[in-house]
Amino acid sequence: MSLFPLPSFDHYWSMWNEADLSAVRGHLDQAVTEDFIFCDPIHFHVGRDALEENVLGFRTQYPDAEFAMATGIDNHHNRYRYEWRFILRGRVVVEGFDVVTTADNGLIARIDGFFGDLPASS
Repeated sequence: MSLFPLPSFDHYWSMWNEADLSAVRGHLDQAVTEDFIFCDPIHFHVGRDALEENVLGFRTQYPDAEFAMATGIDNHHNRYRYEWRFILRGRVVVEGFDVVTTADNGLIARIDGFFGDLPASS
């Protein structure tokens, strides 16, 4: 049984961890909508092609990297949140969290990613 709530999440995470770059697009097409929006502190792009370019660039630069879930997944009204870790050679390099919106067909329509811990309240 998968720890993910929808098959699209399985494909999304498999895509980021895929060693075979020719298999990335297959995961991508089963993970996100055609007009998918990706927004994090470094990137903002729209569409499957732009996300594929991002993933292929990442996998080329960091072929031994792994993205791993750091928490379970909380959700309501087609919105999901979870924490993740970027691991390189057994060391956590970046931690963050995503807020995900899915379309009614279960594909991921938007991901807003954040890096690091939330700031302390003042």
